[in-house]
Amino acid sequence: MAPADLIKAEVYPLCWDEPDALEWSADGNDGLNRFFGAAAAADDAVLVWLD
Repeated sequence: MAPADLIKAEVYPLCWDEPDALEWSADGNDGLNRFFGAAAAADDAVLVWLD
């Protein structure tokens, strides 16, 4: 997604138009990126529950 798409979708923290925002979020989510990437590569579904 492009930064403008993230802002339009109101994806928290709404700072996506700041320089390096995408890199900042990617650095903090390396484990999640690998997990979802592996699930996608295996054609597996992932259920996420936010409460």
